[in-house]
Parts: sequence; C-alpha cells; structure tokens
Amino acid sequence: MFGIYLLRKETILSRKEYKRSMEHTPAGKPNFDWVAPFYDFLAFLVFGHRLRRAQVVFLNQIPTNAHILIVGGGTGWLLQQVLIHCQPNQVVYLEASAQMLARASKRVINHNIAGSVVFRVGDEMSLKPEKSFDVIMTPFVLDLFTEQYLQSGLIPQLQKVLNPSGLWFVTDFVNPRIGWQKLLLWTMIRFFRLTAGIKTVELADWQKLLAESGLQRSKQKGQVSGMVSTEVWYL
Repeated sequence: MFGIYLLRKETILSRKEYKRSMEHTPAGKPNFDWVAPFYDFLAFLVFGHRLRRAQVVFLNQIPTNAHILIVGGGTGWLLQQVLIHCQPNQVVYLEASAQMLARASKRVINHNIAGSVVFRVGDEMSLKPEKSFDVIMTPFVLDLFTEQYLQSGLIPQLQKVLNPSGLWFVTDFVNPRIGWQKLLLWTMIRFFRLTAGIKTVELADWQKLLAESGLQRSKQKGQVSGMVSTEVWYL
C-alpha cells in the first residue's frame, strides 16, 4: 500500500508541473509532451510489439533490491515490467515530458502495481552527483541526441551517478545497412525533429561513445531485424 500511495501523490505533482515542464528542459532538449498521447500507438503501428520485447531481453540481469534510474522511459511500459519482475528497492523515473510522466504514473496505478517509485520531471542534468544507482536504463534515449552532446553531456552525467559495480542497460536504434531501414530511420528522425524538437539529423554511434567513455559491454543482442541493439554496459 505504501508504494501505491507514493505513486498517487507523485501523479498529482507531475500534472501540476505540466506548465513548468519546459523550465525543467534546457533549451534545445527534446520534449515529447505533444506526441505523448499517441506515441505508443505510433510505435505499435510501425514496429508492433518488437520495441517492447527488445527492452526486456536482459531484464533478468537486474539484481534484486537494486536502486534503479530510468531515463526517458516514456509512458511507463518498461517501468511496469521492472516493478513486476525485478523487485527493485526503488525506481527513480526521470522524464523531460510531464505528459509522459503523468501517463507512466497512471499506468502503474491502474495496474495496481506496488513499488517505491519517484517520478521526476527533468533530464540527466538535474541529477545530483551524490545520488547513485545500481542500474541505469535508457530505453530509446541515446538516438535523440547528437554525438557531441552524448560525448560531453549525457554519457558523463549518467556515469557520475552509476555505482562502480553498476549496470547500464541500453536499448536503442543502430545505423542500419538495409535500404528500407535507412529510409525508416531517416523518416523517424525528421518526424521527431518536427514534433519533439530533437536536434540530431543522423543517428550517433552511441556504442563507440560508450566504449570511449571507459564503459565495457557485457551483453548484446540484435533486435528488430538488426535495427535495434539491446545491451548491458558496466564501468
């Protein structure tokens, strides 16, 4: 019951903060408020359930009682799976979109899933360095940013809050080799440039950047006909 009470309280707070969401999102950062109402429908229309299946490939690698940070988890489907299957100590759910955050909290409440979850409107720059996590999850987040920002901003900021023995779970698009996949990725990037304000014009090589930052990859599995890679990295 404690977990459900916490979720209800945070749901109210996130909706009150809707008009202030852009204040939490630095200029030039993506914000998915506008696309939130139909984001899941679009993903299903294009990929079916394959993007969801990709996100849970290595979920059994999350240790019990872990402190987990989910960055940019969208409408909360992954959060729901983590609470059901992983028995975390606490999950911090960090979303730049207040609309996405409200939908994520509502999803967990509607499914009557108990668990200690802290919902926060913001991005990686709002994390305090004294707070650390056993697990960080970035589901389809790295593809939103330019190589320059990943290298100088997002990756080092998340590294600061990852425990020395922690794990970073990444599920994201990779540069495809097949013509129709290249066209699909190009279309997706242009769509989200218009609707969510992403700045990237091409997919960054996030795998190379993670390796160059000192992280090491322990697991990898290709998904969605090679368009997506699900990976586990560690310090």
